[in-house]
Amino acid sequence: MTAVTMDAKTSSISIFTGRIAHVRAWAYLGMIAGLAAMAMFSGDGYVEDNFVFQMFSMQGVTWMAGGAVFGVAYAFATSARKFRAFRFSEILVPWLDGAVLMVALMGLYTLFEPSEAMISYEDQSNLFSGRIVMTMNIAFLFSALCYIAYLFAPDSFIGKLGTITAWTGVYAGGSALLLRWYESYLLMGGDIGHAPVSNLYEVFILLFCIISVVYLTLESRHKARGLGAFVMPIVAAGIFFAIWLESIGQSDIKPLVPALQSYWMKIHVPLNFVGYGSFAVACGAGMAWLVRNRVENRNPDSKLLAILPSLKQLDQLSYKAVAIGFPAFTLATILGAAWAAEAWGGYWSWDPKETWALIVWLVYGAYLHARFSHGLQGKTLAWWCVIGFVVTIFCFVGVNMYLSGLHSYGQLT
Repeated sequence: MTAVTMDAKTSSISIFTGRIAHVRAWAYLGMIAGLAAMAMFSGDGYVEDNFVFQMFSMQGVTWMAGGAVFGVAYAFATSARKFRAFRFSEILVPWLDGAVLMVALMGLYTLFEPSEAMISYEDQSNLFSGRIVMTMNIAFLFSALCYIAYLFAPDSFIGKLGTITAWTGVYAGGSALLLRWYESYLLMGGDIGHAPVSNLYEVFILLFCIISVVYLTLESRHKARGLGAFVMPIVAAGIFFAIWLESIGQSDIKPLVPALQSYWMKIHVPLNFVGYGSFAVACGAGMAWLVRNRVENRNPDSKLLAILPSLKQLDQLSYKAVAIGFPAFTLATILGAAWAAEAWGGYWSWDPKETWALIVWLVYGAYLHARFSHGLQGKTLAWWCVIGFVVTIFCFVGVNMYLSGLHSYGQLT
């Protein structure tokens, strides 16, 4: 971020602060609102297997441009309330910039896709998204190694390298998912086009990105780089599982089953994984708390204590991660019930996935209750975060692999 310092009576000018950030943020939000309006009110409306092409058609560009104009007009109308309006935009605009960058990367990747004659539903190994996912895997694995090495070499560049490669993995993974969305329209004449959140392989990529974004945000705001040695190995472990999924043919893009052919999928699934990813970061903070507490008791002079965040800070970081994940998971559960009513005729059926989702919700709801109502802190809540994430893993992976029910479409095929 480059700022130009003015005289004492004026503030610094930056594309990430002040009126410039405010206008850009609301232009982005206006474009999103324009797409939503197109889906609801345009002649064609929302079409599940063609919406990506609708977005980038002349119709989509027109609706987005119209929304952007309204967004910019709103930004100028509210720019007089500088501090409140600008502060919201300054928080929001980096995330929207990141989303735009991922879309731009996806557009660039499409130039490297094989020709239409070389694309086959039966053999998808030549689709370019596979190479981007491999780049993501390497970046996240290298980042995990860097963070671990940082515990033993804190004065070297390796800690910053861990952060840089983690962000590289985020952008590679996010843009690869968008590219898979595009590629789904290249197969079978576009008849199977859908958002890339329909199988274990795809949602694992989404999970890796969300874990990393939540962690990197906390790292940046709280100067807690030592926590990466406990969070990023969770991502690394998941990557090995995703590689195994790919090796047994679970990475192919497949048609959606009827129950998933709904706009609810694009809302319910990502919100679920904001919860899962945040709970993973809370687990990492819990493990770091337990390690630091043990080191303090056994070797108070250990150099490791100068690198890891304090026990109080780790306790706060685990709470902040749960505070991010719990509302998202709660909303995902509510929206899932609405989707179930639409797809199966009932809000709740005690399906194994629903039951275990309720168990996860109760685990983290009880965590927050114990923290606020009973003042629990420290070791008990650290173990709570670790055990809670084990329950979350079973809800996410174990139910899909070993239990049947209305969510059986999530099983391995």
